Amino acid sequence: MATRLATRLAVLGLVVAGLVLAGPARAADPVYPPGLKVGLSPAGGLRASDRFPGFEDKDTGASVLILEVSGQSIAETSKQISRDRLKKQGITEERRESFPAGGNGTLVAGRQEAEGKAVRKWILLAPAGESSALVIVQVPEESTKAYSDDAVRGMLATVAMRETVPIEEQLGLLPIRLDELSGMRPIRVMGSAGALLTEGPKDTVDVAEQPLLLVSIGRGGPEENAARDTFARNLLAGFGAYKEVRIVGTEMLRLGGGAAQTHQVMAEAKDPKTDTPIKLVQWVRFGAGAYVRIVGIARNEAWSDAFPRFRAVRDGVNPRG
Repeated sequence: MATRLATRLAVLGLVVAGLVLAGPARAADPVYPPGLKVGLSPAGGLRASDRFPGFEDKDTGASVLILEVSGQSIAETSKQISRDRLKKQGITEERRESFPAGGNGTLVAGRQEAEGKAVRKWILLAPAGESSALVIVQVPEESTKAYSDDAVRGMLATVAMRETVPIEEQLGLLPIRLDELSGMRPIRVMGSAGALLTEGPKDTVDVAEQPLLLVSIGRGGPEENAARDTFARNLLAGFGAYKEVRIVGTEMLRLGGGAAQTHQVMAEAKDPKTDTPIKLVQWVRFGAGAYVRIVGIARNEAWSDAFPRFRAVRDGVNPRG
């Protein structure tokens, strides 16, 4: 009997030791809304929203809005959550405190009437690298059992920042898809306006070194065919500050059997830094109230290989459905 008891105690001791060595359970890894560097581990039934940058629980009405604020100091951003500013928004502040998120955050908790319903509100301002993060949690009063103050504070304590947003994720936010890359690779996404691609070992936009392709989306554009030639020429004239730009050909194309017209402009120029002779092609695909612009540039000796790649990428540019 004594031997069996000793054995059980020894086993129990090993289990306890294992738990101590393992330490407390780790919180779930942070989830980052598409395109944002700031994320957190969402609590309860919160899932990534397809309506705004953050998370929502469609069953309870709880939501987490995440905003990245750049271009101003955190002191300037803090004015957005001053007591007076919040009062003007109908938010009654109940508590304001320092919070460890980001190393030196500020957390404000309160209540608000929104669309005739009472909601609990938590607003976290935290440093996020060279920017700031505003995390706004809103929970209907009837859902505070599912999202208590402790649960929300625990969630906000997981706020984290990643160094970069994967370029594939950035591309997914564009209103167009690049269905064919033809050996080229994206190196930069310009917000929701477009992307830069190159072909070669470096992540460079120096056309004296590697071919460069710009795919972008613009608003407007002339409706009349007669005005589109001038519009396309002016677009190319204002691109890249290249030297001695000379247009060598223009043509109106109908690609893919569709009705949308694509205006092609071919040109020659010199690189502004090295005087390297280069060639350019610009395609502008006109639509209703918007246009897609594709510009390819390469050194003369690289043109014969680059131009077919440019065309293949062009033919793979499609609206995101």
